[in-house]
Amino acid sequence: MKIKIMLLTILFPAILFAQRPSGIPGDTGTISLNSLNDVILYIVIPIVILILYYIWKRKKKNDESSEN
Repeated sequence: MKIKIMLLTILFPAILFAQRPSGIPGDTGTISLNSLNDVILYIVIPIVILILYYIWKRKKKNDESSEN
């Protein structure tokens, strides 16, 4: 078991670096809140997803309680 864990810790970083495509420039800059695209992508969409998830969980909970 310990050998498996050691191999996994050694190989995991190599797997991560192997997934990075070469020849594509990486943008390491910060998010510009002046750009409408960035605001929508990083703020609005996650908030909408959280709201929809909350509504879905509430509906599911209400449906389960009404069955009992």
